[in-house]
Amino acid sequence: MRIGIIGGGAIGLLFASHLSENHRVTLYTHTAEQASIINHEGIRLIVDGESRLLAGIVSKSLDEGISDEDLLIMAVKQYHLPQILPRINDIQVPLLFLQNGYGHISYLKQLQSQAIYVGVVEHGALKHDLNTVEHTGLGITRIASFKGELEQLSLVNEMFDQFPFTKSEDYHTMLVDKLVVNSVINPLTAILAVENGGLITNAYYYQLFQALFEEISGILEIQNRTESFEHVKSVCMATAENRSSMLTDLENGRKTEIDAILGHILSEAKSKGKSDCLTSSLYKMVKGKESQGG
Repeated sequence: MRIGIIGGGAIGLLFASHLSENHRVTLYTHTAEQASIINHEGIRLIVDGESRLLAGIVSKSLDEGISDEDLLIMAVKQYHLPQILPRINDIQVPLLFLQNGYGHISYLKQLQSQAIYVGVVEHGALKHDLNTVEHTGLGITRIASFKGELEQLSLVNEMFDQFPFTKSEDYHTMLVDKLVVNSVINPLTAILAVENGGLITNAYYYQLFQALFEEISGILEIQNRTESFEHVKSVCMATAENRSSMLTDLENGRKTEIDAILGHILSEAKSKGKSDCLTSSLYKMVKGKESQGG
């Protein structure tokens, strides 16, 4: 299968590396420089401290246009989608979106493709340079259908070494579950400048962790809060040594996904008339750090 992946960040590089085992992959990057490096040097994938070079992946700058593909995966951050959508609006091939948050769902309704899927990525990935990515945590990619039959997406039935896919029947529940995880872990680790596990092992941070979960789960009207809390906690511990993407973005002076994550929570709180004191405070803290370039 011909798979196009838009986005040369950590997730785009990770997906290109693993999917190239079974498919012809084209990675569409933001810059011609990154595409040139990948074409000449390949992608270097680091797993458990061991590095291997993958040389069969084609890369193109997105400005060169999108070739004929059988599946197109959007691996950019949510705030990049408004620039990407005009390029894929008329494309009829299946589309898979891997963004955090929930706001991207509103964009999907305007696309013409009859097969649109959304996914949540539970792998850990760290981009070292333009063509090097480290697989820092083995997880699952969950995929649900936004439009079209899920069975038409062959990826959900394939077996990949250390890169499993699984089906989710309801995209709303799937995205909200991931949103709760991201909205609790990412902003706290970003502001406190700690690895994920620090939110559990530090008693004072853990109190913040609990309080933020209570507020967010109330805003989103999570039904089984005990189960949801244990899930967030287990993710935190399973990725204890990881630095969240939001913390990494702040440390590198990059724009974060705070609007896609807590911005959506705040919109929900406003529309429902619910208290959002802690969520709002964290949002402003991250935005303040972001405006200072970290």
